[in-house]
Amino acid sequence: MSRILTLDGPAGCGKSTVSRLIARSLGGRMFSSGRIYRTLTWLGLEKDIDFTDAEVVARLALDHSLSIVAPGSDFKVLVDGNDPGDVLDSTRVTGSIHYISGNAALRQSVLPLQRSIPQDLPVVAEGRDMGTVVFPDAPVKVFLTASSHQRAVRRHAELRQRLSEDLPFEEVLQQVEQRDARDRERDVSQMRPAEGACIVDSTEMSIEEVVATVLERIPADWIPETDSSTE
Repeated sequence: MSRILTLDGPAGCGKSTVSRLIARSLGGRMFSSGRIYRTLTWLGLEKDIDFTDAEVVARLALDHSLSIVAPGSDFKVLVDGNDPGDVLDSTRVTGSIHYISGNAALRQSVLPLQRSIPQDLPVVAEGRDMGTVVFPDAPVKVFLTASSHQRAVRRHAELRQRLSEDLPFEEVLQQVEQRDARDRERDVSQMRPAEGACIVDSTEMSIEEVVATVLERIPADWIPETDSSTE
């Protein structure tokens, strides 16, 4: 049986943080499908493509070399051998990512790449369709959510503290709600809980509480044994 835990949910619900902490607990790796779409969005912006042309968007994943590497506890997405870095989380990229993530042909073309990630260690795969499309047979599936207001609070703080972007809170909240609508209503890979997924609402929960709740769903043999011997 594969050791894949899928963790889907909307933007700002804490997926990345929770996935990283769980992967660390399992001695595994965290994979974020959003890094693929953000990388391609960044590439499209750098190339100044016409994002409204679906065929041009779809060719981004075919005309450039995409690879997934695992240098540490997280997988990284490289395009033409380069890692764009923190710029992928900027509002510039976020504002255009729906052209990439909503393109059915592009999503289909990167599906084999997503499924090819090394599974020699447990994998915590987070995104919008990890449990419904990419890894539908994953033995553990979680759908993490939170109120749009709370998610906007978290995103607003991230923009200020990590990316040095000072946007009005109301604008961040509007961005969160617009992205939710696009993720739910797009024609392909709509955001929804996978069949059999455990739904966790993190609005009033700490990160530690969310992690503990998810760990309760994980088979005992996935968790590394600790050395309890004393000197």
